[in-house]
Amino acid sequence: MTTSCQEPVLEAPTRNWAVAQTLASNAATMALGAAGSVLAARLLGPNGRGQLAAIVAWVGLAAALGDIGISQACAYYGAKSRSREGTVAGTSLAMGVGISFVVILGILPIRSRLFGDGLAGPASLYLFTIPLGVIATYLAAILQGMSQLGSFNAIRVVQASAYTLALVIAMSLGWAHVGTVVVAIVLCQCFATAISVRIASRFLPFEGWRLDKTTARGMLAYGGRTYAGNLFWLMNGRLDQALLSLFAPMRELGMYAVAVSYSGILFGLSGALASVVFPRVAGAATVAAGRRELHNTLRGLALLTLPLAAIMALGVRWVIPAVFGSAFDAARRPAYILLAGGVLLGLNYVLSNALRASGRPGAPAFGEAAGMVVTVSALPIVLPRWGITGAAWVSVFSYALTTIVLWALWNRKNVSMQG
Repeated sequence: MTTSCQEPVLEAPTRNWAVAQTLASNAATMALGAAGSVLAARLLGPNGRGQLAAIVAWVGLAAALGDIGISQACAYYGAKSRSREGTVAGTSLAMGVGISFVVILGILPIRSRLFGDGLAGPASLYLFTIPLGVIATYLAAILQGMSQLGSFNAIRVVQASAYTLALVIAMSLGWAHVGTVVVAIVLCQCFATAISVRIASRFLPFEGWRLDKTTARGMLAYGGRTYAGNLFWLMNGRLDQALLSLFAPMRELGMYAVAVSYSGILFGLSGALASVVFPRVAGAATVAAGRRELHNTLRGLALLTLPLAAIMALGVRWVIPAVFGSAFDAARRPAYILLAGGVLLGLNYVLSNALRASGRPGAPAFGEAAGMVVTVSALPIVLPRWGITGAAWVSVFSYALTTIVLWALWNRKNVSMQG
């Protein structure tokens, strides 16, 4: 049996291997992320950890603003444009890197207003991770669409290692200041991006990279339909930390960042399944087959994340002070709450990818927009009264509303197509 693109549908053993491989990659990225978070907390302390979280959150939002959906278009065109992947690579990178520098030039004049004079310098340097991230992300997305999950996962692990390696270097050199840590991160990110390009060149040889106007128009059209959903998705994931940098002391943001890091382990598992569900649903021969792919993925998601969330909740009381340091004791309460949010956030990632892969790239925007409204409207009210604990509850309610809307959209789409 073949798909509409005449590509063979993966047999069950191959699919299971793809899931296992992606889970292993996510385990590696989770371990690297956890190590990086611990190192950042112990090296910088609550206040410095909050400053670094503020820079990462705001630059992440800036990167999302400049993406205009091209990253999702890379995965889609990688799956659909067989024998033309080099054109997809050349076109997407030309657009993405160019837009990245436009974003950087737009933010530099207001950097002091966003970050304050003390963080303006480090934040300005960190902005240059945007084009580096674009290169690695776009190439990985094309490989994901091509179902070359080995190389896709290798790039993800390499990218995750850059942050942790930078903190190891900073700690070994005694660079206990946000500015010097950012220098180490940018240098390591340059190295990781070079390795990522080399990995991708195995399936996307440089001589095949071409800029094509027709491909650009198609990718922009597809990306434009996914843009709002992608932007709202990232805002739901990072807007809480960005707003905390405006309304709460950096020390509080440092506590919250540790809680987010702890609960983020769950998202690593969800991300593995979301990465696999995209090419499966996109390549499904029928609507019913696509539904089965999603339902199988959701069952696997529940079996993986719910028990792990329970185990992690039992361990919060001891793990956070033991691993991050006693200075972060106040991170325990929001960590309990954000574990529930982590389950919902992963579920939303899977549902969003399934909707995009099934031909509705704009649909996730409605669910993410609903969640973002909760975040933006509730956080300024909740923070003065309940602090980071209230912020954690706002995130959970935001993710829950997003889940409800995305599930309704998925069922509505499939019922209408079957009818």
